[in-house]
Amino acid sequence: MKEKINIAISCVGSGIGQSIINSCNLSDLPIKTFGLDFNPFSYGAYNCDEYIKTQSIDSENYISSIIEICLLHKIDLLFPGTDDEVHLFSKNISLFEDNNIGVIVSDREILDLCRNKELANNELSKIADIFVKSYNINNVKEALLKQEIDFPIIAKPLSGSASMGVYIITKFEELSKITENYVIQEIAKPHRNDINKKYFDELIAKKINPQVSEISIQLVANKESEIIGKMVSINKLKNGVPVEIIPFKGDASIWSEIDKLIPAFKKLGLRGPINIQGRITDKGLKIFEINPRFTGITGLRAKMGFNEVEGCIKEWLKLSDKKIRLSINHNLFGIRQIEDKAINISRNSTAKKILKSIVKSDPLPINNLLLTGATGYLGLNLIDKIIEDKLNFNVWALVRDKKKAKTLLPKQVILYDENDLMDGTLAMGNVDFLIHSGFARPHRSTKEIADSLLFTSKLFRKAVANHVANIINISSQSVYGQDSPPPWKESSIIAPTTVYATAKYTTELSLAELALHNKHINSTSIRLCSVCGAAKGMVNVDIISRFVETVKKDNDITIIGGEQLMERLNIYDTITGIIALLNTPSRVWKKEYNLGSNVQIQLQELAEKVIEIGKNTYNKNNSKIINVKKDTFINYGLNSDLFMKDTGWNPTYSIEDSIHSLFKFKY
Repeated sequence: MKEKINIAISCVGSGIGQSIINSCNLSDLPIKTFGLDFNPFSYGAYNCDEYIKTQSIDSENYISSIIEICLLHKIDLLFPGTDDEVHLFSKNISLFEDNNIGVIVSDREILDLCRNKELANNELSKIADIFVKSYNINNVKEALLKQEIDFPIIAKPLSGSASMGVYIITKFEELSKITENYVIQEIAKPHRNDINKKYFDELIAKKINPQVSEISIQLVANKESEIIGKMVSINKLKNGVPVEIIPFKGDASIWSEIDKLIPAFKKLGLRGPINIQGRITDKGLKIFEINPRFTGITGLRAKMGFNEVEGCIKEWLKLSDKKIRLSINHNLFGIRQIEDKAINISRNSTAKKILKSIVKSDPLPINNLLLTGATGYLGLNLIDKIIEDKLNFNVWALVRDKKKAKTLLPKQVILYDENDLMDGTLAMGNVDFLIHSGFARPHRSTKEIADSLLFTSKLFRKAVANHVANIINISSQSVYGQDSPPPWKESSIIAPTTVYATAKYTTELSLAELALHNKHINSTSIRLCSVCGAAKGMVNVDIISRFVETVKKDNDITIIGGEQLMERLNIYDTITGIIALLNTPSRVWKKEYNLGSNVQIQLQELAEKVIEIGKNTYNKNNSKIINVKKDTFINYGLNSDLFMKDTGWNPTYSIEDSIHSLFKFKY
């Protein structure tokens, strides 16, 4: 892969241009974006890495000036930002290709067809009878007299966009204002059970075009015209701009008809995106418009996992040897005002209601849970419990070594590595829950801890940029330090004293700061006490497991001091605690939680318990305690009342249970 991929977006001030930029900015490909626009005050110009002022699109030498800019800045790929540019670039595609400049644009044949709404509907209806009847001013009167269609009807500019210049016609006299530059169509009315049917009929009666319950189908083709992604959503528009978007899977009544059109699109030279708009009527799907281009919600779709811009970049520049398949996250719905937001559908009952009223057979999807540290002590056992309890999650594991992970994890876990995260193979927009537990342990080197901190920063940035709705960061009780006595509450003084503790607190701050400006993202950091007990993935570094190992060998336990207070939480209690948090509505999560047993024990007492259990139960009777007297003030302990209150969780394993499990465990 190139060190830098230079991507130019023309007419960057348009809604489509801005949407393409947003999609580029979501990608972790090494993209440098160049915003091209005549207007230096274009909003999108300042979302790019570099802005270049261009001539007006109406200028005689506009194309040659764009090519000159592309050559000067070594542009790899050019995206047109408006309908006019899509057609202009396609018309002059050979000039771009002669200069080795890739352009994401379809052939002129399909663009010319789709630009003429009457011609497109009439020609394509021969392949799939799902298009509204379309006429011109010369033949519509005869069609009305023959009752092929009935009033009201709708008139649109032949090559218009964004619903500009649209008229609702209710009687013959009103046809006098319609010119030959208009297409006249029957109105695709929502089906009788549609939640918006009454509202739609009321506005039509007032001669207002109600842009509700619209079905938007987006297909994306590669350079060879093969489809690499398709999705469908229910949209509500305002002045031609989608403002509410609810994706759904679609059934055979939709895709069987759309699939009939794909060979024709391929023959006509479809490359890149094509948007198909219609409604589900009492007679099934009816299409009224087709636009072979990106749209104003391309960036929003990218935030929902369907990054068609990134997919096209990979395909045109041959950046991946993997077969690209785009998919949308059906757990999200989209809203638009000034910015795009992708919100988990569980947050909005109305979105669910709309979806079910239109597509009754479409089930709510399973949540995708991405876990880091999946091959560690916590991760291995958490995954087992999720699968054992048949929780409503598809488990994805982000691991360092996929080959090793495959031998450790259940086969239903989908594996990704950091390369997949950075090149977009792991589409973060499809993640519903992120649990970040993969971090170097305290006994690791400072270099490993620093590397973990760097990775965490990248992970959280990408997750928030893609609007992952629920993020859990596994932190540590060590962030409290020793400036205040335990048991610590979440409001206690934070004063980390080690590199590990400082790094953990930094992860908390990083996540909180990123989530602060994205109110629809729910996140929390769990300050976890030390975890103990025999289970898969256990590393023999905890003091209890080392005490047990010593007694197993009939050796003496050496302790220093003995009055230190500590707290331990059994691994299985830890897991049920995290699952309890997953089952708690994320909108009530606090910014931080303590997770511990709420029980402290002195070091001396702990050693005595290990020796006693070893002697009475496992016939280990030669060990004794050697106490090296020394004043020490290092104490640990958490007050986990807040976590217990919010989740309803309580620990069930005692310290004795953990000791017994370790005596039975084979190291």
